Amino acid sequence: MSSWALLIAALCVPEILGYSMYKPEIPNGDHVPHPCKPNFIWHGVGHRQVAGGGARNPFGEDFAKNGHKWTAALCRLDSDEDGLTNGQELGDPDCVWTPGSTPPRTSNISHPGVCDPWNKEECVSKNTWVDCSAGEFSCDYINDPDVLNMTIRFPRTKVPAAETSYVCFNFNLPTDQEYHLIATKPLINHNVMHHMVLPSCQGTVDLLSEPQDCMMGTPGCTTSLGIWTLGMTGECIHPQAGFRIGKGATGMVSLQHHWTNPRKIDTWYDSSGLILYYTAKLRKYDAATFSVGQTDLSIPPRMPNVVHQGTCTSRCTKKIFKGPVHVVSSLNHMHYLGIRQNLTLTRPGMAPLTITDDNPYSYDSPKIYEFNNPLILKPGDELQTYCTYQSLSRAKTTVYGAGSYDEMCFAIVTYFPAENITTNNCVQWKDTDFCDVMENDCFDGSLFNASHPNTSAMIEKILDHCNPYGGCRAECPAAIQDMLRERPCLGSYWELLATNLFRMDDAKLLKFVAAVETCGLANQTDMTPTTTTTTTPRPSIPHEPGKPMSGPGSMLLDIIKQLDARPLLQNIVLNVNYNNVVKDSDDGHAKTWH
Repeated sequence: MSSWALLIAALCVPEILGYSMYKPEIPNGDHVPHPCKPNFIWHGVGHRQVAGGGARNPFGEDFAKNGHKWTAALCRLDSDEDGLTNGQELGDPDCVWTPGSTPPRTSNISHPGVCDPWNKEECVSKNTWVDCSAGEFSCDYINDPDVLNMTIRFPRTKVPAAETSYVCFNFNLPTDQEYHLIATKPLINHNVMHHMVLPSCQGTVDLLSEPQDCMMGTPGCTTSLGIWTLGMTGECIHPQAGFRIGKGATGMVSLQHHWTNPRKIDTWYDSSGLILYYTAKLRKYDAATFSVGQTDLSIPPRMPNVVHQGTCTSRCTKKIFKGPVHVVSSLNHMHYLGIRQNLTLTRPGMAPLTITDDNPYSYDSPKIYEFNNPLILKPGDELQTYCTYQSLSRAKTTVYGAGSYDEMCFAIVTYFPAENITTNNCVQWKDTDFCDVMENDCFDGSLFNASHPNTSAMIEKILDHCNPYGGCRAECPAAIQDMLRERPCLGSYWELLATNLFRMDDAKLLKFVAAVETCGLANQTDMTPTTTTTTTPRPSIPHEPGKPMSGPGSMLLDIIKQLDARPLLQNIVLNVNYNNVVKDSDDGHAKTWH
């Protein structure tokens, strides 16, 4: 490992590495909520610090006295003196849970070391050490005299009584001249907000009269200009670059809210938004984001370690890089099951470079790795990320998806100049590289739109000759062969396409997939009717720490979020969060990797 890689690795070592080993030793130890920060998880359950380490809280003291074991005696204690036993708070009211099993209750969990409700009179004096602040945003550039700002926020809107909701509203931007967006600051209702995404819109996109459901995204609005999520106080772009807006760029943005309402409360309203800071004094470069990751995830329940891996191969970087790019920041992104993630750069003839290494990873306290002296990526470089998950308290398999309780595996870099990378993603689905998928002209938005003339004709022909249920009709193989002649890429990527079409709420598309599957597309070389062919996903396997592996699972949900699949792939990783800044050296300067 190079000295530069060792420096980054050293800076990423947390104060305490051992706290995570105790999560499996208490019921629901991996998702104990913060008492006064909605949607935050208290990872170091026995400590006063949310991330673990340092002084113990009352439950931590009792847990240590009990030999760091969950017993009936510890279960029946009321460590925080709030009237509920530790077992009642952690989902084991009858004190029957044993390590490795699913707790009797996995919802409505509370913290056994913090008197709750935290602000009631008898708890206030006991909770003086509890930090409920959201943190302050710091970005010196927003105070420059040439910097303008505008506030965009939802009108007061009722939050659905649903666990997860996606709602969008459009806003016009100034178009009198060219600007660079250089920072964003959130205005947040912490009760319901999980994250916000701010994609720019291209072409003709209508203004919305009111916020609308947008699980499918806003067509035409795909390129990320900003985000906010838990633990993040704002975004401050590198001083050499900015996101281009205004005249000749984009005059509209679509603000997407992801609301989380696990208790399905029907009396909540929200008007969260962002303050946008922009300047007509253009910086030297246009900025953009780029991601590496895996979109096929399957995490079985009650597992201590499951690892998935995604690679942007050297072959892909040669295809999509037009020249070198300068990386100014990088961050890791998983959801609540994530416990470790890293991103590594490999270049022929040089030792691997660890760019990020979150060990442990915390969704609520994410790190952004800043490179004030930018890191250079070149065509032919390979980027690889490993994502490690722990599902001890989950009773069901967790798959890839955009929901709060789904999972993701992405590493995201911000770079300049924007024009030197032709796509915003270099991700995989199983072992399929999307740099290959996007080369196929037939893989366009029409495939995900049953009403498109080309797609409609293809679907009608298949449904006329093939049954969506039952056996394979004699005339069906010939119809499938005609379809493959018209769109050859379907032969190579049928599993990917079928998996995602099954996630769409469109009966005709579902019938189309089922009809093709009655004969089995892979069996059509001999034109002979066959019995139904199905593909069984490979199971993810428990993972021993330190041993890399890749695993399968679910679907590239984001590829079906909009009708235009090509720009939509840019949306896969807009759900990003970052809070803690990790500098690449004490003075914030890094050696350039040439």
